[in-house]
Amino acid sequence: MKNLNTLKTIVNQQPTSAGIYKMINAKDQILYVGKAKNIKNRLKSYLNHNNLSNRIKRLVAQINKIDVVITETEKEALLLEANLIKKLKPQFNILLRDDKSFPYIFINYEQDYPQISKHRGKQRINGKYYGPFATISSLNYTLKILQKVFLLRSCENTIFENRSKPCLLYQIERCSGPCVDYTINKKDYLASVKSAEDFLSGKHSNLQEELSTKMSIESKNLNFEKAGSYRDKIIALTQIQSQQNINLQDIKDTDVISISRKGSRSCIQVFIYRSGQNWGNKSFFPKHSEEEDTEEILERFIVDFYTKYTPPKKVLINKHLKDQKLISNSLLSIYGFKTSFIIPKQGKKHDIVSYAKKNSDLSLQSHITQSMSNKQALQSLKSTLKINKEINRIEAYDNSHLFGKNAVGAMIVFSDEGFNKKAYRKFNIDQNQVKSGDDYGMMSHVLNRRFNKEAIKDYKKHSSLPELILIDGGKGHYDLAKKMLIEKNLKDIEVLSIYKGKGRRSELDQIIYNNQKGFIKKDTPSYFFIQRLRDESHRFALGAHKTKRKKDIKNSELEPILGLGRNRRKLLLNHFGSIENIKSASPQDLSKVKGISKLLSDKIYDYFNN
Repeated sequence: MKNLNTLKTIVNQQPTSAGIYKMINAKDQILYVGKAKNIKNRLKSYLNHNNLSNRIKRLVAQINKIDVVITETEKEALLLEANLIKKLKPQFNILLRDDKSFPYIFINYEQDYPQISKHRGKQRINGKYYGPFATISSLNYTLKILQKVFLLRSCENTIFENRSKPCLLYQIERCSGPCVDYTINKKDYLASVKSAEDFLSGKHSNLQEELSTKMSIESKNLNFEKAGSYRDKIIALTQIQSQQNINLQDIKDTDVISISRKGSRSCIQVFIYRSGQNWGNKSFFPKHSEEEDTEEILERFIVDFYTKYTPPKKVLINKHLKDQKLISNSLLSIYGFKTSFIIPKQGKKHDIVSYAKKNSDLSLQSHITQSMSNKQALQSLKSTLKINKEINRIEAYDNSHLFGKNAVGAMIVFSDEGFNKKAYRKFNIDQNQVKSGDDYGMMSHVLNRRFNKEAIKDYKKHSSLPELILIDGGKGHYDLAKKMLIEKNLKDIEVLSIYKGKGRRSELDQIIYNNQKGFIKKDTPSYFFIQRLRDESHRFALGAHKTKRKKDIKNSELEPILGLGRNRRKLLLNHFGSIENIKSASPQDLSKVKGISKLLSDKIYDYFNN
């Protein structure tokens, strides 16, 4: 901001109605998004320089203009603010580091024999969704029990519709095998689906009583094998209920949220209880300054969280919310029911919140320790390389291919938060642009795409360029990277390269820096750290290559068939699930696929069978 008078002029021009405001710097970057019941009055609070925190002073100093959006109510302003923060990620707002959606158990009712599966994202398909589960591991555990007890199918339609005999899951009693006629009838299968729904809805006792009765009947009839299977199911159900730390029958559908705080770091722990069951917990680590209020951090998290996920009617928390009434009313306008935020003072609910607080304390301590370890690794490397500036971001690069085919470049990112997998990138290498098997050409292609004009422009906005890059390769790769960075006026980025020694033994790895081999001594923390970065980039590149190769193999087997273009090959693979199923399909089955005529289906059949 050029001066305080300019800010006063801007503020005086603002409306007195509810809405949101965006603070923008001279480079047109959005610094902060806020909401207010009265925009003008809220902005006036930024003019009292003496009462501002250092963080807000830094914000005010950069403001060049303020954009506002008027809303009908403060509730609308709150929801708009939450959406804009998620979308724009302004640097002065409290931001969540993990925006990955929670998984659900999904029972698909668009099929005659409903399938049970995992689901993330929007709930568009007709069926029943049970969740959310805090982690994929807690969902997998529940799903495993459900498959063991209720024997519901988990296979995709393309596989289910084209089986002539039951799969391995039927043999090991994890599925009733509805894919074939002789294993189970539709009425009995749907009864099993209903029982699974009862279990997921918390109706445990009736189910266990029913299984116990069936076990007794089979035992009396001397059908001990069948009785044993009912016994195993009862044990499995008891097992999943025993995983709960506390008897939760009186809280049913409840979230428990606890925040722990140490300076500029905090951990928010969310426990999810549905139908009297603990469906897991997850830690979140919001990005904020040391000067932020703990209550404000929690409040921002709750708004972000429940505008993305449907809340329960009751949420237990360990800190007071300043805008609790506003948040509740806003959620009511979205979901049509009221959500209460409660700080329990005593009893079982207080015990549950205390338990959540202990977990958030431990998670925060673990996070701080890990971060310190990462910082120490970066600091040690900085010291070893004798670099004056701080190293906050390292990018490591590798290519993977098989005799030049299915070539893929990979970039991994490391910071004080550890490996930042959200920032990883894959680069498909076009064989028309790069000569087959040309490692130097591949690496040049990848680096030029990474450090193109748009990337550099993006850096100016988001500071996303590394201080150091690591190349998997020898002196030639090192020289190539150095030359390219100089040409792009990115001389400040340091370059390392690492290559395998004699016999490709890891203890003989050679590292090049500053045009020197042996700059980094072996058996030192920095040496092992660089190997760790190289191994991670290699793992990521190899995985991307294998995925690409697998797709290519599927398509290549179908490619010689005249009239079968890329789109039709894709439709066939989607329908049948695998190339093996296509090979074994009859002409009649093949012609059922959209775009496959009788003439073409005969041609496909003849190709694989004659």
